[in-house]
Amino acid sequence: MAEGMPPPDPRMPTPALQHRPIARLPARFQRLLGCLIGVAAAYGITRHLTALPSTFLTALLLTGSSVASGRALAPWAWWGVLGAGCGGLLGSAMVVAEKIQATDPREGLSLRLALVGCLMVAGAIGGRSFSLDAAHPNRRPPKDTLRAASALTTGIFAVLVTLTFLHSGLDQARTVSSRLSTSLTILVLALSGPGWLVHLLGDRGQRLGQQSRSGCSPTSSGGSSPDNTG
Repeated sequence: MAEGMPPPDPRMPTPALQHRPIARLPARFQRLLGCLIGVAAAYGITRHLTALPSTFLTALLLTGSSVASGRALAPWAWWGVLGAGCGGLLGSAMVVAEKIQATDPREGLSLRLALVGCLMVAGAIGGRSFSLDAAHPNRRPPKDTLRAASALTTGIFAVLVTLTFLHSGLDQARTVSSRLSTSLTILVLALSGPGWLVHLLGDRGQRLGQQSRSGCSPTSSGGSSPDNTG
């Protein structure tokens, strides 16, 4: 040790240990932070895109959320992925509402079909992913994801309307609430309809496959039973 340098105080934390309390936030704050980051990032990006790119990005986010929701993720990552999907959905709903309001009803049919088509594909992939998660005992149940997503979407909706009221008054908040509610109804139906249909078809196919395998088992065939001999 160099002369004149005092010996290190053993009570002082080492540099490697000084960052551990910051990294080890309580689980509740980790989930909240992940959710806020996901919502803010997805909503901020989709809100400032045009209608079709915004909806396409939201479809990708929702597809990724449905695929990752049943996997073994850290709580903050799971809530971040879920928040990104819900935030993107609200951002696209705002953009779509403004676009439809500013477009002549006799025009823009191809755009509306493209918007619905993107979400239908995302809903079909999500329904398939939820079916696989429901059949896997070690994955998160889809009902937990859907319940959390519904509550989170409702909360973001309320925050947006409240912020609009604070910024622009009651009339503008009422207008935003009406437009956002209408566009959300359309987008959610475009997602949930194909998703539910794919889920039903996948569940029915699994049951038929199990019945066919059980019907072809040696114990259920007539020739293998000793009572049928002679």
